[in-house]
Amino acid sequence: MNLRLLFCIAMGMFTTALGVVMLVSNLRREPPGAPPPKPNFSARATTVMDPETGEKTTYREITVSTILAPGPATPPAGK
Repeated sequence: MNLRLLFCIAMGMFTTALGVVMLVSNLRREPPGAPPPKPNFSARATTVMDPETGEKTTYREITVSTILAPGPATPPAGK
């Protein structure tokens, strides 16, 4: 038998086996992820009307809260 033909058959079998392994690995179910975190911001808007001029003014407030992870206090710089 021709050596080139054997090489082509071997590469075809390898490619087929690799494709089957990839297909089976994609069929597995992934574990469910963690629920999404709650939003850490809030927004409020207040519209006020000036009685003298009748001009409307909108005040917008955006609040972002940050909760730092508990851990040891960092030492002061320079020590």
